[in-house]
Amino acid sequence: MQRVTCLLSAAFAVMAALAFPTYAQAVEDAAVCGIQTARQEPLQGIPDRLLLAISLVESGRWDSDRRASFAWPWTVTAEGEGRYLPSKAAAVAEVKRLQASGIRNIDVGCMQVNLQAHPDAFSSLEEAFDPAQNVAYAARFLRGLYDSTGNWPTAGAYYHSQTPSLAAPYKAKLISTWEQVRRGADDRLQIASAEPAGQIRQPVGLWLPAPQAAPPAARMTPSSTAVRPQMLAQARANALERSRAEREEAKRIADAYRQAHLEAYRLRKAQMAGG
Repeated sequence: MQRVTCLLSAAFAVMAALAFPTYAQAVEDAAVCGIQTARQEPLQGIPDRLLLAISLVESGRWDSDRRASFAWPWTVTAEGEGRYLPSKAAAVAEVKRLQASGIRNIDVGCMQVNLQAHPDAFSSLEEAFDPAQNVAYAARFLRGLYDSTGNWPTAGAYYHSQTPSLAAPYKAKLISTWEQVRRGADDRLQIASAEPAGQIRQPVGLWLPAPQAAPPAARMTPSSTAVRPQMLAQARANALERSRAEREEAKRIADAYRQAHLEAYRLRKAQMAGG
C-alpha cells in the first residue's frame, strides 16, 4: 500500500511539473515583454517607457506576493474575458479553440494585438505569440499612429480604439500608468532591470507601494463652489470643440489606415500575378 501511495505521489508530481512552468521559467516569462518593449522604443523613436506602459495596460498581470504588475506574453482576450495562460503552447491552443468555436475577435500576446483587425500582422499563431514579433509589430503600429496624429498620448489611445468614447478612458489610464513607470525607483514606483549595468535597459515590471489611507477631503467653502454661468458656457464650448476635433482626427486616421491596407492588398495581388 505504501509503495502504491509513493507511486501515485510521484505521478502527481510529474503531472504538476508538466502542467505548470517552473519558477525560473515563470520569472523569465514575466520579464520578456519588458525586455522587448525596451528594445523597440529606441528603434521606433517611441518615448521612454510608453510602449512598456501600453503593454502593462494591455496584458498586465498582478503578482500579489511581490506587489508587481507584469505584461504577460501568454495573454489571450476574447469576448471581454482575459486569460493568462501558463505557456506559449497553452496560449496557442486556447486561440485555436476559440477560433474553432467561431470567435474571431481575439487579442494576443504582450501587446494584445487583435487578430481580426490585423489579419496580416503574423504568419502564424506561433509568430503572434513570439514576444519579439508581437512587440515589434505593435511598435510599428504605434509609430504609424503617431506619424498620423503628431501626439504620443493620442497615438497611445488610438492603439486601443479610434472611437472617442473608448479612446478617452483608455488614454487617461495609459497616461497614469506611463507617469508611474517614468518616476522610477526614487519615487513611489520601481522598475526592475534584468540585465547588468551598461547593457540594454529591461524594465520587467511595475512595482507598487502598499495602499495608503486617502488624505482627508479638503473643506469646501461657498466661494470655492461658485462658478459663473459664462465659465460653464465656455467649458461646454471647449468640450464640444475638442469632441469635434477628435472625431475629425479619428476619421483621418481611419481613412489612412484603410488606404494602407488597400495598398498592401494591391501589392500582394501584383506579386501573385507576377509570380
